[in-house]
Amino acid sequence: MERKTITKEKIIGMQVINSEANLIGLVKDVSFAVGETKMYMVVELKDGKIQEFPWEDIQAVGDFVLLKPKPKIEVITPTPSTQTAQPICPTCGKPLTYIQQYKRWYCYNEQKYV
Repeated sequence: MERKTITKEKIIGMQVINSEANLIGLVKDVSFAVGETKMYMVVELKDGKIQEFPWEDIQAVGDFVLLKPKPKIEVITPTPSTQTAQPICPTCGKPLTYIQQYKRWYCYNEQKYV
């Protein structure tokens, strides 16, 4: 498979489309998390708010940026035999949700996997 690269100059100003073909905003910048190897796309949403999307959430880039579909969330309701203390996000302290498809815990408040 051929590696596709894109420059920061090319991606800034592009429209960002979700997997349902809805315009959600424009790319304003690219950012990096200090102490991590992750890269983020900084998007100004239609309501004027700024939101970062992890680079792995991007499905394709062409005339616009297409985001991957959000995973279907399967909420696991603990039964008395499996009930344990629900994990909390180490960053914000809010409860985490287990995403079965990725077998990972997700923080909706921080919008990231833990």
